[in-house]
Amino acid sequence: MRIISWNINSVRARIPRLLALLKRHMPEILCLQETKVADPDFPEAQLSTAGYHSILYGQTSYNGVAILVRGGAKQHNLMAHSITSVKVEDHLKFSEVLRGFPEDPASGEARVLSACIGGFRLVNAYVINGENRTSNKFLLKGRWMEAFGNWLQSLPQTPPLLVMGDFNVAPDDCDVWDPKGLKDRIHCTTEERAWLKKLQGNRLQDILRTKTQERVFTWWPYMRNGFNRNEGLRFDLVLGDKNAANLVNRIWIDKEERAPAEKLEAPSDHAPIIIDIN
Repeated sequence: MRIISWNINSVRARIPRLLALLKRHMPEILCLQETKVADPDFPEAQLSTAGYHSILYGQTSYNGVAILVRGGAKQHNLMAHSITSVKVEDHLKFSEVLRGFPEDPASGEARVLSACIGGFRLVNAYVINGENRTSNKFLLKGRWMEAFGNWLQSLPQTPPLLVMGDFNVAPDDCDVWDPKGLKDRIHCTTEERAWLKKLQGNRLQDILRTKTQERVFTWWPYMRNGFNRNEGLRFDLVLGDKNAANLVNRIWIDKEERAPAEKLEAPSDHAPIIIDIN
């Protein structure tokens, strides 16, 4: 099974890229962040034609998360289901679909979508950016990550837990192109890294780091030709408990998707993370 996590940075602005990615990689599951669209305006019909079911938790112009599942093209509307079980393919069934999480300090924002599917409890998350250390949004980010972590730690031990998405925190200096220059800047502060470690607790591992210590990035700024200069950060993460980590055969970054391409709109500033399951 193949699962992809991608901050698409506006799904409607990048439909051709999304369809091309699905055709190229043919994932069973795709988790999207920053869809930036209300559920009624999500391009479900196009994705259904491509063979994907859509589970949505959207918001106009901001935030928004979605889970796409291969199969069941004729059944493309799950928007009405908060708790449901739908057969898509023999090995892909939904249960316990949940939008948001209990005690969310930013409950009006569409940031977390979860479901039991494909043998996992899958949590798709878009963590608050935080702006800068002096912003109220930075303090909210800390409260939000604490509440989100408490909920993750409270989830049942089965099925295996996979948490993926844009965490807006680079876990370590090796995840930053210029650790000295960006020290204590947003995404790289000691506070954010401490919040992330607490969120992980003893339960969740950074799955990429269980496979490699290679310096890789998932985000590059549009300015300064950041991608071509490889001036990036790794804050799109896949976390998993021990059982989930043991099932991951390979995890890698599709950097080619981040590169500009002829006849396609500008890429997202994030690259997709691809997870291949045994």
